[in-house]
Amino acid sequence: MNKESPPHFKSARPSANKGSFRTFAAWALAFSAAVLAITGAYFLGLSNASVTEVEILIPTPAPAVVQIAGEVRSPGVYELNRNDRVLTAIEAAGGMTGNADIESINLAATIKDGSLIIVPSLSPTPSISSPSQQSQSDSDASDAGALETARISNSAPDPFSEPIDINTATIDQLKSLPGIGETRANQIIALRTAVGSFSTLDQLLDIHGIGEKTLETIRPLVVVK
Repeated sequence: MNKESPPHFKSARPSANKGSFRTFAAWALAFSAAVLAITGAYFLGLSNASVTEVEILIPTPAPAVVQIAGEVRSPGVYELNRNDRVLTAIEAAGGMTGNADIESINLAATIKDGSLIIVPSLSPTPSISSPSQQSQSDSDASDAGALETARISNSAPDPFSEPIDINTATIDQLKSLPGIGETRANQIIALRTAVGSFSTLDQLLDIHGIGEKTLETIRPLVVVK
């Protein structure tokens, strides 16, 4: 009698070799996944570390050196940031004096390296005289006006027959020059005070608002002595 098991028992019983292979494959997959996870975490850490170690260098802009003159408490040369305003420069010089003409300067303008900032003076305020002094002044003015009218009627001299010395010119003389109003006249006097005296007419170009065209217009009418 054949003692072998029926065929259907062989197919229903799992093979020991197949079970072992499946167990090994499962462990191999789990081990591979763990290795991949550890390797990925390691390289991710290296990548993050390399990113955080990058040093970004931002160049520092060079400072601006300006000269501040005129009606400020401490005129001189100051070192400021390039994006600073004229107001900051004036504050660095101690602020304006009580005689500063704040309306004639742009406090919001950006400073430029090597520039000259001049704070002009206010025009002198006329003194108040008594009625009797005023009447006498009006009479004197009337007599002077009549004399001047007679003089002009006899001859009409050229107001610029003699060049004006910008180192000694008054504000009225400077205002009589073409293209030079009261503000520019005050700035010329402020610059003259700051530098001591002009050595050349080209120094007038340091004043904001006086360009080559204006300078060439007044050049025949002014001198430096």
